[in-house]
Amino acid sequence: MSSMHPLPTLTLRFVRAIFYRELILRFRNPSVWLHAIVFFIMVLVLFPLAAGAGLKLLHQIGAAAIWIAALLSVLLGVDSLFRNDVEDGTLEQIVIARHSLTLWVLFKVIVHWLTGGFLLVILSVLSIPLFDFSGAEASVLAITLFLGTPVLTLLAGVAAALTVLLRTNSILVPLISLPLQLPILIFATGAVDVLRAGGDVLPILALLAAGLILAVLFLPFAIASALRLSV
Repeated sequence: MSSMHPLPTLTLRFVRAIFYRELILRFRNPSVWLHAIVFFIMVLVLFPLAAGAGLKLLHQIGAAAIWIAALLSVLLGVDSLFRNDVEDGTLEQIVIARHSLTLWVLFKVIVHWLTGGFLLVILSVLSIPLFDFSGAEASVLAITLFLGTPVLTLLAGVAAALTVLLRTNSILVPLISLPLQLPILIFATGAVDVLRAGGDVLPILALLAAGLILAVLFLPFAIASALRLSV
């Protein structure tokens, strides 16, 4: 006889079903997430060519350029994050079945980040040859992307949920989410500058980690509340 309570078992099944469903949908339609990845790579490769400057200047502005590319990549495709689920009735079924809409939102965003923001973290290794970054600078940049891109994704998710019923929400999502995302951009790019100046980057990384924890704890509830208005 199993000692596990039925409610946690149902929750685990629900979470596992969400995770696998979202992964399958993402890999069946790779253009949704590959678009953002290709855009990020193109900006990283083309920026040094278009800038036409020496390695010294590229080295100084590289972290900001990479983070701006990451921010724009995160925003690409977020406007349609929940739209298909509203149109095909998935969202309504989850609400009717009384499953946790917040859990559904959280794991949907996690899969979205795994096939977007997490790949940007890996691709940031390109900054070493293209922007003449040292190993320590590239490592700090990758950590800031690892901590910051999930927050950017969740903030963009709030804007996407608020505008999910609008057909032309691709402009509104960045307009709503960008002001909220700017502090992450400023702190993250500042970490590399502090490292170069010989300072301690741990306080900045700790702030980014705290922001990530708060975002994971509260923003899925905000997104779920916004989505309930569309049901």
